[in-house]
Amino acid sequence: MVTLIAKDQNFNTRPLEEQITEPHNTLFGFETWRQEVWGHDVIRTIGCPLVYSLRETNVFAYDEQIAALRGELQTILDHIDQVATTTGMTVESIEFRVKNALETARVAEQNKNDVGVALW
Repeated sequence: MVTLIAKDQNFNTRPLEEQITEPHNTLFGFETWRQEVWGHDVIRTIGCPLVYSLRETNVFAYDEQIAALRGELQTILDHIDQVATTTGMTVESIEFRVKNALETARVAEQNKNDVGVALW
């Protein structure tokens, strides 16, 4: 799952979440993807330590980490054929989930004083 996460528990993220429109949603992969895709050695090898850390923990990106996360997500897209071949997942399924996260990160970056991105 990929979501916006408020820095302040009293901040309502709903209006920002509404900026994430179809076809994008909160899907970032099944629980098994933590190991099989995001935690696969290929993700570490192509240089995506934040995404790779999903193997063992949830990821919370705030402030400058949002840009770093966006960079890693773009790196995955740049190497999507390699990631798909190595993990056995389809290019389309990986691309859909990465683009969901990129869209969430785009909204978060525009509102980084109030929110970050959570991957879980």
